[in-house]
Amino acid sequence: MARVVVLGCGLMGRVIAEDLARDGAHDVVVVDRDQGAGQALAEVAGLRFERLDVSDIGRPGGLVSGADLVVGALPGLLGFSVLRRLVEAGCRRVVDISFMPEDPRLLAASLPPESSYLVDAGVAPGLSHMLASMLLSRLDEPERLRILVGGLPMERRLPYEYVTVFSPRDVLEEYTRPARIRWAGRVETRPALSEVELVDVPGVGTLEAFLTDGLRSLLSTESVPFMEEKTLRYPGHAALMRALVQTGFLSDEPTELPGGLVVRPVDLSDRLLQRAWRPLPGDLDMTVLLVEVHGRKAGVPVRLRASLVDRAQPGGPTSMARCTGYTAASVARLVLRGGWDGRGIVFPEELGKSASAMEMLLADLESRGMKVLFEAHESAD
Repeated sequence: MARVVVLGCGLMGRVIAEDLARDGAHDVVVVDRDQGAGQALAEVAGLRFERLDVSDIGRPGGLVSGADLVVGALPGLLGFSVLRRLVEAGCRRVVDISFMPEDPRLLAASLPPESSYLVDAGVAPGLSHMLASMLLSRLDEPERLRILVGGLPMERRLPYEYVTVFSPRDVLEEYTRPARIRWAGRVETRPALSEVELVDVPGVGTLEAFLTDGLRSLLSTESVPFMEEKTLRYPGHAALMRALVQTGFLSDEPTELPGGLVVRPVDLSDRLLQRAWRPLPGDLDMTVLLVEVHGRKAGVPVRLRASLVDRAQPGGPTSMARCTGYTAASVARLVLRGGWDGRGIVFPEELGKSASAMEMLLADLESRGMKVLFEAHESAD
């Protein structure tokens, strides 16, 4: 049996660990510094929990030593440092979902020989990039790539009409980090939460889309003249968040309060929004992902589209945990079965260029209720 170590027992880590353990072909250990996190794990044969602090991950003879695969499911602020510890520990096969601000390619020169580190292996980035490169590879002359993605509560409650089902700090990072896009062949930077537009999604309704910095590695791995990614929310959310940004509530600059107390506004906002965005008992969420490319095939202008609308079910994991966790578990399964032999730092779009890998991944996701729909249309220039 393959020995798999999952780092992090949050919403995403639990889904990954339980899904891999249910295969019955792996010995899965999920680790977290919070002993109580393990109590939420389902009772699945071949799955166990161990308490471990991030600082101990790479110790000689530790849990990750000799593991056939390590899956990282930690918050983005920890992602790069943990990845570096795994490199130092000599781990050869890693799948990671951390939305880390650093470029993981900085670790490429230090990787153990014949190793494969698949990063950004969640839903977005992750599945979004796989579908983007898959669709782009079907065009002779790609001209435009557009990714729209968001997690949404199925029950809308003012003022934010949003609940967070993963790290709130990662969401705030999305709202403050400048968005990089490619426009007319040049990489440009635009403010996050800008260029708001309304988008009608069949079966969901009207949503708003605004720029965020989600293209990441696609800016260097794909040469499409026009590329952008936008986050989807219910209309009005972007204006509320822009007001917080412009007022300084999301600033990381220390501010002195009366009495001499010094705080970073973003730390306080993070704590308050955790409560404001916390789902209530019985709340369900959904995930919407739209990937669209324009270009030419045999000289004819065409538009190709991949779409996924996933809804959580009562008593099950959140939709965002499903979409992120099942995607990461499917990538891990692909590696464990020998369906991917790429080396070095591997971005998800590289998987999208492999027809056999995508066939397996999409079938795996569909068996878990995540069916991606594909459309192709001739379009005007």
